[in-house]
Amino acid sequence: MLISLLPLALAAPAPNFSYSRPESADATDVQAYTFAHWPAKTTLYAATGSDVLDAPGGARVGVLGFGEQVRVEEAGAVAMVADRVDQWYRVSGEHEGWVFGGDLTPSRWEVDMDLDGEKELVTVAWMADFSVRVRILEPNLRAGGTMQIDLEPAGGGYISQVGATATADLVPASKSGIPLVHVRVGVEACADYREDWVSYQAPAPVKIGSARLALSLGGLVDPPNDSQFEVTFSGKRKTAYVTRTTAQEEGKDPEVENERYVLRDGVFLQESNGAVIR
Repeated sequence: MLISLLPLALAAPAPNFSYSRPESADATDVQAYTFAHWPAKTTLYAATGSDVLDAPGGARVGVLGFGEQVRVEEAGAVAMVADRVDQWYRVSGEHEGWVFGGDLTPSRWEVDMDLDGEKELVTVAWMADFSVRVRILEPNLRAGGTMQIDLEPAGGGYISQVGATATADLVPASKSGIPLVHVRVGVEACADYREDWVSYQAPAPVKIGSARLALSLGGLVDPPNDSQFEVTFSGKRKTAYVTRTTAQEEGKDPEVENERYVLRDGVFLQESNGAVIR
């Protein structure tokens, strides 16, 4: 039973980016993989530092810096590079040449994640092992410094695939108390799905910090089993309110549960009867 994945459909206009293959497929068969294809004139960013080549698989003519913006000029062949499958793209910008699509992402921000007055660079991209990696760069460190956290996909087990579809956006501090990178992962089918919120805190300005999973919630769409959630943040109170609606049998009213989470050291901890559940 195919349906639209509700959290993805309700998301802000952030682009979907996918990466998956059937569980039974040969991992070396590049044609077995599904991934985002970017048309000409699309703006993308370097998910990390990336070589720019004179031809797909050719000689290096430059290096994209972390988060550097490029414009897609044309798409090339599908290839596997370091166990990751994607297309080659000819790009233009400060550097011009061919870049492997697995090193590019549509999700990139400059934001003061740790509220120390200095903006960090943030990117989100799929990895070869089908995890979603959030990278955060402290650009003013003399030697450079990147922290990262890998998020596991959801939903693929229901349709015998590894990987899924993701979207990512940024939740501002005014809404949630601290800036959060929000990643939604799931499949367009009856399956489970998950939403993760990532925070970043540094001990002092121009010091490398740590990326943490601030909040992680999962749901299920598999009628008659259905588990949905709605999250409301209060930036002023530094809390998150979660309403869960669960249905298990047709003809019966779903159960509704309300949860409250409080922000502590970059993580939202559930509170019950005035006490924090750790």
